[in-house]
Amino acid sequence: MTLLNQEQKIRLHKLYNEQKFAELELEIEMISNAKTRSAFLSNLLGVAKLKKKDQKDWAGARDLFLDSYNKDPNYVDALCNYAHISVKLQDYNDACKKLIEFKKKGYNSKINEALARIYFFAGEIDKELELFKETEKNNDLNRVTASHFISSLNYSSSISQKNYFDYSKKIEENLKIPQTELDKLKDLNLGDELKIGFLSPDLKEHSVYYFLDSTIKHLKKSGFKIVLFNLRDHGELDKKSDILKSNCDEWVDLINLNDLQSANLIRDKQINILFDIAGHFGRNKISIFKFKPAPVQIAWMGYVNSTGIKEIDYIIADKNLIKNDEDALYIEKVYRLENIWNCHKGFDDNIEIPNSPFLKNGYLTFGCFNNTVKISDKCILTWSEILNKISDSKLIIKAVSKDAEIAENKILEKFSKNKIDTKRIIFEKTKKDRVDHLKMYQNIDISLDTFPYPGVTTSFESIWMGVPVITMMGKNFVSRCGESINLNLGLKNFIAKDEKDYVTKAVSLNTNKDELAKIRLNLRTKALESPLFDTDSFNLQFSNMIKEIWSNYLK
Repeated sequence: MTLLNQEQKIRLHKLYNEQKFAELELEIEMISNAKTRSAFLSNLLGVAKLKKKDQKDWAGARDLFLDSYNKDPNYVDALCNYAHISVKLQDYNDACKKLIEFKKKGYNSKINEALARIYFFAGEIDKELELFKETEKNNDLNRVTASHFISSLNYSSSISQKNYFDYSKKIEENLKIPQTELDKLKDLNLGDELKIGFLSPDLKEHSVYYFLDSTIKHLKKSGFKIVLFNLRDHGELDKKSDILKSNCDEWVDLINLNDLQSANLIRDKQINILFDIAGHFGRNKISIFKFKPAPVQIAWMGYVNSTGIKEIDYIIADKNLIKNDEDALYIEKVYRLENIWNCHKGFDDNIEIPNSPFLKNGYLTFGCFNNTVKISDKCILTWSEILNKISDSKLIIKAVSKDAEIAENKILEKFSKNKIDTKRIIFEKTKKDRVDHLKMYQNIDISLDTFPYPGVTTSFESIWMGVPVITMMGKNFVSRCGESINLNLGLKNFIAKDEKDYVTKAVSLNTNKDELAKIRLNLRTKALESPLFDTDSFNLQFSNMIKEIWSNYLK
């Protein structure tokens, strides 16, 4: 086993701190080999392979993390790294088993966090939440786990908005910034120009692009200065990133900065209003907003519930999402846009809408292209009843990833328990590009929305492709997204008041196929005439909102 001398330790430490991961990788490989390498070095080499700016070696890193754990079965960091990368590679069965076995040794916050993320991607939300609750009871929630915890609450049928609000207040304490860090903040000095900042890890080919692009273009033309703050590695940016760059005044990378450094850089840019468009999802850095880097901070689009961050002043909604008597259940001040809370620019690709598939197939094909984690047990039970009542119908589910085997298998098991022949459930894999993805809608007659967490982008896509969406009435912002979309589209009859009504609406379409065929051929035209895709009207409202909010701040 390779033993490091003091000089080697200093050298490795220096390379890691300086983020010279390619050099770190070479150094480790020079002083050790696979047979002699210690558990520590195997784990460090795996980290180096992941953190390189270009050509990240995901599979190689996973093998090294597993090697490290096999050499030292008590090496928690190695096991958690193995689990993390296994989730990234959508092959986490083994990691899950190892984490469960390790947990028998006793409570460990890192093990809880790693296992919780696997449960999330497997669609086992209640199991995930129990682990987070255990971590919270042990006062071990950090900024990352607190963020994961609050976002996962949105997927649970047992959590009310009051429950969510109470938990968000608790978690907000885990995001609190020490006064010593706040003391290092630069003074807030604003210039003469009104600068609007948008902070996101998704400034690329992502749903965010289709909602954001036309808005920042309009704001720039209206005289605002637009600054985009990027949280994504350069190697993951793409052509859509280039379009966003061309439509803003300044693009600023925050990827290698900590929260304090990011906040001070934002202050340097003299931002008047800063939008968060990630919330608690993905690679967010919502804790930056705790530093109050801009005088006015707004949550919009990327996250569909209260952030729980008291330093965020406003949350953008519409009259359908947050009722007038519900403001107290959101920590931010609610600003309601006239119709829809976000507006899709549509797709440039000239993808045709063919006749309804049932005309060719002779049976109805339902579809759900939402993230599989949104497919709750209540969804499966309701969909099973639909499939039982329409015995020749089929259901296409688009997997969230290339190989989400755990989620797929669990979903199929649940359908089987409901006496559904699993051959009627067809899983489609993720497509290489958006055109192929959109063409998948050509194969379904009706989209079945998930609940309590409905689709947003997928509903806009489905409607664009002529496929109506049966959705459920909700009890808060997140659960009402589908309701707001259909109301703005004028498809109130596709909004179910409960599970029974959901089944009734789906089954009735089987005996009214002529109407369904008409809807399909006219839906895109109807959508383009609705607030859903009316970017001109939306962007005018949005710019007026900014003026109003800034005027109120100056009073």
